[in-house]
Amino acid sequence: MTGAPTDRIIDVLEYLMNASPGPVKQVTIARDLGMSSATLSRIVRILSDRGYLFRTSEKYLIKNFSLERIVPMSEAYLEELDGTLGALRAQLGVAVEVIVVTGHELLWHSRAAHPDPDVTIWAREGFRRSLFEFDALSRLYLSTLPPERLRDGFYIGGFFDTSKKAGRREIAWLEADAVQAAVEAARGAHFACDAEGNHFGIRRFVTVVRDPSGRFLHLLSLADPLPIGAAERERAFEAALEEERIRLEAVLVREQHGEAIGASPRMQLVR
Repeated sequence: MTGAPTDRIIDVLEYLMNASPGPVKQVTIARDLGMSSATLSRIVRILSDRGYLFRTSEKYLIKNFSLERIVPMSEAYLEELDGTLGALRAQLGVAVEVIVVTGHELLWHSRAAHPDPDVTIWAREGFRRSLFEFDALSRLYLSTLPPERLRDGFYIGGFFDTSKKAGRREIAWLEADAVQAAVEAARGAHFACDAEGNHFGIRRFVTVVRDPSGRFLHLLSLADPLPIGAAERERAFEAALEEERIRLEAVLVREQHGEAIGASPRMQLVR
């Protein structure tokens, strides 16, 4: 096996993270990674000295860490996303956001700011927000989870409304049945939008981008103080997001097959 020492350490960490729970035999790791036993022993000694591994007398390893890439996207794909942000902002005159999920939170990964400086949108790169704040972003993501994961991983009675109609002084808790019904209604959909603006009047229009295996990758959101009833603009937002979702998922498929990611045509929309 070739590669820098740091690469080999990361290979071992990733191997252990992807292994089934329980002890893993050192000889198995060395064999699967094509690594010499001496190299693996040095890495194991470093990790165990730092407390990331426990070693048993039978040369088994027990991991004592968790490792997860919050944004499992390549540099080439991220460059493609930058183009998406700029193109949608220019076409539609809105803020555009890429949002990932970490634990029970939404994490704003990147964005193109709203072209109107008088429009207030607090969420910027690195901003985190609870999934229990039940809006289009949360609802669409939760609909991608298997029912048992939603049931076991979230307290359904803990969701609340933050739309403008809910008011700003008190938390508007939502009935568990209403949350469950809204998530189930969104299951299988590619698009969702806020029926009401938030405290600042901002509505979000969102699609979900999945990897070639069909797993959730990230949300792509348009944020704008669009008034309720602007049906033509709403349809334009949905159409633009659908176009970009299809294009981005095709890019991911090409990348998986080892093809170069090149610029692909985008639909030109008129505001």
